[in-house]
Amino acid sequence: MSGKILLLDIGNSRVKGALADAAGVLQPLAAVSHQADAAAAIAAIETDAPNALWISHVLGSAIEAQLVAAVKTRWRLSPNFARSTAEFAGLRSGYAEPERLGVDRWLAMLAARAQAWDSALVVDAGTALTADLIDASGQHRGGIIAGGLLTAQRGVLGATRFATRDLHASYDGGLGRDTEACVRQGAMLGCLGAIDRAADLGEPPCRRLITGGDAETLLPYLKGAWQHRPNLVLEGLQVYARAERQ
Repeated sequence: MSGKILLLDIGNSRVKGALADAAGVLQPLAAVSHQADAAAAIAAIETDAPNALWISHVLGSAIEAQLVAAVKTRWRLSPNFARSTAEFAGLRSGYAEPERLGVDRWLAMLAARAQAWDSALVVDAGTALTADLIDASGQHRGGIIAGGLLTAQRGVLGATRFATRDLHASYDGGLGRDTEACVRQGAMLGCLGAIDRAADLGEPPCRRLITGGDAETLLPYLKGAWQHRPNLVLEGLQVYARAERQ
């Protein structure tokens, strides 16, 4: 890659960005909440015009024309979009329909695969909680999608008549003693249990990587040795962009 490349990871609630220089060093940028308007959030990203721009997003193909227009207005260039495929850079999708695998999951696995050739569990703990297993040959064995911490709590409350107050109090690895804490801890233990069970399905030795907004909350209570990689999707997008430009 030559020149300055801007990488954007557009999730369900935030736009995360990073600049990659000619040496491949990533410089993360401040994340921007997009409030269901990712195109408008692009205007709030603080960086000078890059030489190229790559986007990963989970918002559906209908939004791409708006993203293209926003990028052209902001930086006067056309963006490139990352796509999930059957195989890329030594990683093989476990989906029968590879294009339906979330590109954020695909890129996070690409980042894991690019750094070591052994089995790995890749967890993204955000609005949704995802966990994906890769074996030592680079085969994606499959994964899970569950509710993240707040999503799980809101799911319980949306299906019940509990009278509740603050849902943003601190989490721990134990049990609750009031309704709010019980709902909160139910979500917490549900996420921890899902991650631990997914890890048990991996081939030892299995590296364990976690990213996403809830990663730091979950990490102290997870079993085994974990690497916290807050920019894992952006790392994978960098791998993708470099391979596509070669």
